[in-house]
Amino acid sequence: MEVGKLTAQLRTITGKEQNTKLRQKGLIPAVCYGGKEAPLALQLSPTELQKSLDPVKGRNTLLHLTIEGQSGSIPVMVKDAQRHVLRGHFLHADLLRVDTAKPVRATVPVSLVGKCPGVAAGGTMHQVYRTLPVSSLPDVIPSKIEIDISNLNMGQAIHASDLKLPTGVSVALASNTTVCVVTAPRAEKGAEAGGDAAAADAKAGDKAPSGKTPAPAAAKAGGDKAAAAKPAAAKPAAGGKK
Repeated sequence: MEVGKLTAQLRTITGKEQNTKLRQKGLIPAVCYGGKEAPLALQLSPTELQKSLDPVKGRNTLLHLTIEGQSGSIPVMVKDAQRHVLRGHFLHADLLRVDTAKPVRATVPVSLVGKCPGVAAGGTMHQVYRTLPVSSLPDVIPSKIEIDISNLNMGQAIHASDLKLPTGVSVALASNTTVCVVTAPRAEKGAEAGGDAAAADAKAGDKAPSGKTPAPAAAKAGGDKAAAAKPAAAKPAAGGKK
């Protein structure tokens, strides 16, 4: 199967049981919708679907769908797809009709190129967006967006308005949106070390003896003995009472 071309058959019987039988035959259910035409229930080969997609663009590939028994082709893109959790092959596909003269929304990966002087000076590169939403005609969706960081110094950033995009492609983000930025090393690391030392000193100070000197145990014991040696008041003699 050639990249960009896909063949399918109309599916007259639908339902979970029928879908299971289709997969047992090596086919998968699919649906084609969008535009002013009615949705179409289809069946197709998952292997041919995989081969029809550009290995780099993936689902951003513009496909020309041919339905057996019908003339002409329908421009479509894979809107959504279900894959096997372990094996990874297609289990179901949603095909969206597109107008090749009107832009569509797509998600494109971002690639940073060049040696960043800010990083070489000790800074840290923060890539805020690893993919970007773009608006483009279906047949000119880029496979990736390259951002040149060879002039990006410490504390500088690249915004959506700074991107150099192919003709007919625009980013669906506000112009002041930060895409990537180089930040300086965290200066507070040294402060944290100093703060830890100060805290340790303060803790050690808390354990030092206070200015008050406790009374010696011997003095306390002596006082107790003195209290015990004090004679009790004399009782009157038994014969004194008549």
